[in-house]
Amino acid sequence: MRPAAHRFTKPVPLFSNNLFSDLAPLLTLFGEQVTKQFLSLSLGWADNFLLAMGPLGIRTIIVSAIRVGGVKKLKAVVGRCVRVECSDSLFILTFIRARESRSTAELELLSSTSADVCELWSGQEIVRLIGNPQMKWLILDKSNGKLHDLQSASEERLIRHDQILGYSDGSEVTSILKDAAPNLALNVRHATASSKELRFWAIVGIGLQATAIVIPGLATYRWAWLKAWAPVAGYGYPCFLVGTLLVIVGILGCGHVIEGITTEYSFEPAHNSDLQPLVLQRSVTVADQHFSSYAIFFPSRIRTSTLASDPKESYFRYVGTGTFGFVIQFVGLRALHWSATILQLGITLVMTGVRAWARRGLAFDPTATTILDGHEKAWLALHLWAKKTTGATQSSTTASYVRTFFGIEFRLTEVQRRRSGYHSGGSRARSS
Repeated sequence: MRPAAHRFTKPVPLFSNNLFSDLAPLLTLFGEQVTKQFLSLSLGWADNFLLAMGPLGIRTIIVSAIRVGGVKKLKAVVGRCVRVECSDSLFILTFIRARESRSTAELELLSSTSADVCELWSGQEIVRLIGNPQMKWLILDKSNGKLHDLQSASEERLIRHDQILGYSDGSEVTSILKDAAPNLALNVRHATASSKELRFWAIVGIGLQATAIVIPGLATYRWAWLKAWAPVAGYGYPCFLVGTLLVIVGILGCGHVIEGITTEYSFEPAHNSDLQPLVLQRSVTVADQHFSSYAIFFPSRIRTSTLASDPKESYFRYVGTGTFGFVIQFVGLRALHWSATILQLGITLVMTGVRAWARRGLAFDPTATTILDGHEKAWLALHLWAKKTTGATQSSTTASYVRTFFGIEFRLTEVQRRRSGYHSGGSRARSS
């Protein structure tokens, strides 16, 4: 016997019921840009759970998993996107999706850099572009003024890395990263929330999503709320329950496919070494955009993300589960009381705010010093000399040269000699 309708339940006209039940679930299909922004820094399961609880941009998540997976037949199913570019009165139509390169998906959706995708500092923000500006990580040892790259610093035991994918030899890891451009966005201070904070927000999201599942069940079977002056259909809540769970599993799996295709490495100073990671950006033009020369400094910890050769998970079942689950959830919501739809939409909005807060580090900028274009190597040599002379105990530096990653040797003794000659010459001129 069904319980009597709750005395506080006021029937809503059929039009309003249909408006709430039909329109609100469709809103979760949108939100492309905010979803891509969150996916671009997803690094673990906590991010995946944040994405799946109160999901926004379901269509974008499923399409992104297909784009990252690399199966052309599924790319053809999701359709083509036309990008129009205008340059010197020439309109260029670029068809992507089924024929797009993997670097295009990496540029838009992933946190990694590679030989094809790079990150550059424009003076105002970090820009991801397709190109290879020939940059790499430099590590300055402040104690003696020596300059290292990742490989030499690892060989000399100045840095230690996380044991990932079974690599126990630092040189083996650094050889993987030798052709990848530096990850600027990942290494900005407070770029990503801490793992504890992400786990906390994931637990909050699970609790909110569980609330959105339980309350419609109580409203249907215990409080007997009406839908347009009639009892809720018997298939309503079971369809909503099964559909919601399938959507969560599908989005969780698609997020794991997108996040799992990249491999993250972390390098930290060993033995309390006083190290300063930096990236020397030369004046370069990439994708018709000019970038000036900068020296970009980062905290002592270096984080990198590289693209794996193949997805670690088969995403076919996740794509099908998420798509089928959304259809079943939609059917269930149409049969339930309108409060179920509003509750789910409200939790989606709350979790969208939580996901945006978890990515608040995107608003921070790195510490960068402007360098005169074309004189990057000279600036680096003088910077090293200044660090060495101020940090050394003896009065004069004894280093003969520092080898930069551009393959050119700078003899610091010669720089010192010229500077001392300049001062001595000026003194003789004043005395005469």
